Amino acid sequence: MTRRCALVCVLTALLVAGCVSNRQRPAQIVVASADSPEQLVLGKMTVLTLKAAGHAVTDRTGLGTPWMVRAALEAGNIDIWWEYTGDTWASHLGHDQPISDPGELYERVRREDAQNDITWLPAAPCQRTLVLLMREADAQERGIASISDLLHHMAWVEPRLSLCAPEELYGAVSGIRGLERFYGLRFDGGQVHLMPMHEGYQALRQGECDCALGFSTDGEIVSSNLRSLEDDRHFFQASNLSVAVRTPVLRESPDLAATLGQIAELLTQRAVIELDRQVAIDAQKPEAVARQFLIRNGVIVRWPGTKNQ
Repeated sequence: MTRRCALVCVLTALLVAGCVSNRQRPAQIVVASADSPEQLVLGKMTVLTLKAAGHAVTDRTGLGTPWMVRAALEAGNIDIWWEYTGDTWASHLGHDQPISDPGELYERVRREDAQNDITWLPAAPCQRTLVLLMREADAQERGIASISDLLHHMAWVEPRLSLCAPEELYGAVSGIRGLERFYGLRFDGGQVHLMPMHEGYQALRQGECDCALGFSTDGEIVSSNLRSLEDDRHFFQASNLSVAVRTPVLRESPDLAATLGQIAELLTQRAVIELDRQVAIDAQKPEAVARQFLIRNGVIVRWPGTKNQ
C-alpha cells in the first residue's frame, strides 16, 4: 500500500511539473511578410527584434502576396505583419472611397480592424503613395512634370502612350481607373500591359512602356532615372506604414507594443527607401540588411542566439 501511494505521488508530481513546464514555455509568435523587398526587410527586422527581446518566433517572411498574408492574419495563422493603411483600407477591407488625410485613414482602419481582432499599433513616420512614372529623359523631352501635363500631352500630341501596371491596381478605384476618371485621362486598353510592379519598373527602363505605376518608397525609382510625375490634383492617397498584431497575442504579450514601437519610430520614408534599395538594387540579403539597420540604431546590441559582438 505504501509503495502504491509512493508511486501515485511520483506520477502526480511529474504530471504537475509537466503542466507547469508547459505553462511556462513561451508561446510562438508567428511573424509574416509578403515577398517584396521592403516587406522581406521589415519581416526580418521584426523577427530579429523579437528574438533579441526573448520571444519565441516562427519566421513566415516571404509568405506570398499581400492578399495571402492578410488572409492568414485574419484566419489566425500568423500574428504580426507590417502593411500600409491605404492598402488595407482599399484592398483588404474593400472600401472604394479613398481617404485623403493619413491620420483619419489610420484611425478608420484601426477602428474597423478591431472588430477582426486585429490591433494596429502607432504608425511609423513613413508615408507612401502610388505614383505615375516616366523615364526622366522622356519626361524632360516632352515637357511633362505632372499628371496634368501628361493629360495635355496625350490629348494633343501622343494619345497612345503605353502603361505598365499591376492587374490588381489597374481596375481599382484608388488605382489607374480612378486616376483616369479623376483627371480625365485615358490609356488605350491595347496599350496597357499588366504585370507585377517591379517588372513594370524594368519594362519602363527598357522602353517597353511609356508610363508605369509605382510606389513612392520603392528604391528602384530613385536608382533608375525614373521621374515621379507630380500628382498636382492630389488624387493618390497617402498612407502610413504600421504594424498589425492579432489582438489576443497582444493581450498575452503586452510588451510587444513597446518592442515593435522601437522599430516603427525609425522607419522614416528615407530609411524605408534605403532599405528597399539595398535589397532590390544592391541584391543584399534582407536579413543582413535588417540586422545591420537594427544594430546601427541600437535596437539590438548583439546577434540573436550568440554572445555579444
